[in-house]
Amino acid sequence: MPGSNRVAVAAATAVLAVAALTACTAGNAAPAASSASQEGTDVDLQSVYAAISAADPGVEDPLGTVSTSGMAKTLSVSVLVAADEPMTTDRLVAILVAIRDTTPASIETVTVIARDVADEEKIVDLSTAVAGLPDDVTALHDGGVTLSRVDLEKL
Repeated sequence: MPGSNRVAVAAATAVLAVAALTACTAGNAAPAASSASQEGTDVDLQSVYAAISAADPGVEDPLGTVSTSGMAKTLSVSVLVAADEPMTTDRLVAILVAIRDTTPASIETVTVIARDVADEEKIVDLSTAVAGLPDDVTALHDGGVTLSRVDLEKL
């Protein structure tokens, strides 16, 4: 059941990322449907998935969850990529911009995690891609990368 594991890992990552970003205890993270109305935020995840796939054809099977911690709403997205192809800053920015442009402003933070298409348990290292982000962008990086809406707007 690799798909079930991805949902569980994506949900757990969303909770941890939001807690780290807001220094609060995370709220409930629920798996997202194709069109989600979670925590009062309407997010058309199918549009997000299509935009990610169009932005980076090397991305497979995007999966997202919307969660809330305190007052912050976050979208956490897990994507499958070939681990032998480097995740460059340009690829990461393309994914982040696709997410930014297809989500409402009420989504205050976005977390992206890349997993190896050949082994979904393996997280792809994003540190080089994150290091290339503009200097005025504050990215939290711990396996995945989390950016606030303010930083997304700088991309």
